Amino acid sequence: MTARHVTAARLHGSRSKTTGDVRPGMSDWHVAIGALVHQCAGALAEHRGAQSSVIAQRATEWVNLAARDTRVFGNLAKARAQITSLACAYLHRYAPGAQAEYLGAEIPFDGGRVDLVWSVPGLGVVIDELKTTAWVRLNVDAAMLAQPQRYRQFGAEKWGSGFAGVRFLPLRNPGEARFITADGTVHRLDDSPAARLRDAA
Repeated sequence: MTARHVTAARLHGSRSKTTGDVRPGMSDWHVAIGALVHQCAGALAEHRGAQSSVIAQRATEWVNLAARDTRVFGNLAKARAQITSLACAYLHRYAPGAQAEYLGAEIPFDGGRVDLVWSVPGLGVVIDELKTTAWVRLNVDAAMLAQPQRYRQFGAEKWGSGFAGVRFLPLRNPGEARFITADGTVHRLDDSPAARLRDAA
């Protein structure tokens, strides 16, 4: 389980390649938090079935190694707590069951990077788009779903008939989660074929 130390130079270098995925008003801090949540969740994917205390301890250790540059994170204690909490929330609530295969995190394509990717038996390849921002009122409209729709197009091209769709997962607004099927149809996650991936054991 190797953590990649995030520096200001590395962050700006990665942003130049993913401008299309940075929404207006997002700061370097928010971009860095989101990237490390994805990476931490990926690093701990093999431990997703462990007890909560074990996952929390491993996440804390990983984040302490990865988030060390005060030029990016400012208050390190606050940033580390945010990353750890959000990564654990994803692993506890959304990470697929033991039979699913973890395919990677922060996977680049022409237009950005997809957050996390899984191959789920009986369903297919699923891309997870994590949102780490807290909204008082989240309006899940076409503009909000433009990014996961780009991920869907990438997934359909890369995995063909084996691609199932994209889960849009606002970690702080779980009631607004969505699943976009391979043909572009948008469902509430709880009413979709991807509603019970935690049970895919």
